[in-house]
Amino acid sequence: MDHATRNMLADGMARWGAFIEANASWAEAIFFLCAFAESLAFVGFVVPGVVLIATAGALVASGALGFWEVYVAIGLGAVLGDAASYWLGRVFGDRVPRAWPFRHRPELLERGSRFFHRHGGKSVFLARFLGPLRPVVPITAGMMAMPHRSFQAANLLSAVIWVPLMMAPGFAMGKGVGIDELLTGSAAAPKASRTGGDAPCGPAPPISGEPPRC
Repeated sequence: MDHATRNMLADGMARWGAFIEANASWAEAIFFLCAFAESLAFVGFVVPGVVLIATAGALVASGALGFWEVYVAIGLGAVLGDAASYWLGRVFGDRVPRAWPFRHRPELLERGSRFFHRHGGKSVFLARFLGPLRPVVPITAGMMAMPHRSFQAANLLSAVIWVPLMMAPGFAMGKGVGIDELLTGSAAAPKASRTGGDAPCGPAPPISGEPPRC
């Protein structure tokens, strides 16, 4: 991740974090609405969902919010947003391309349609993790009359995995781990420093009355 992107993410998280902490009693509702809108066709293109959900991770890491409350709020919003998009496509069908923003940006819907035809039912699961396709593929699946049960299975499973992945960068930053370290795993195993050969090991604390060990 380049320096400009890191700064943009950090600045956005700081602004949203201050807003949510000032309205802590509404935090879960805010995250629910964010995830719902971010997954919804038509408005998902303009909602800063990545920044808001990363902010949720940072607030959980700081102890300001509970993990499960935030996880459920974001997951429920994401599932219902995709479900609403699916039914919009299923009900309105051929009229969808004439609605905003698709009548001005037809390539958005065309991209979702190509992805759906290439991957079939798996596209609903895969698109959850691909930002530009996330708001488009569910409505495309509805237009293509994908079976409802198959759609909801992919919708639920992808949301369960997607929520913690989206929260992870903010959680890492809240714990003082850099984004690059998180992505590369370089912070997971610190290297021991040795100079002049093997240094003598120190005594370990006593365990259950046993004497100190080396």
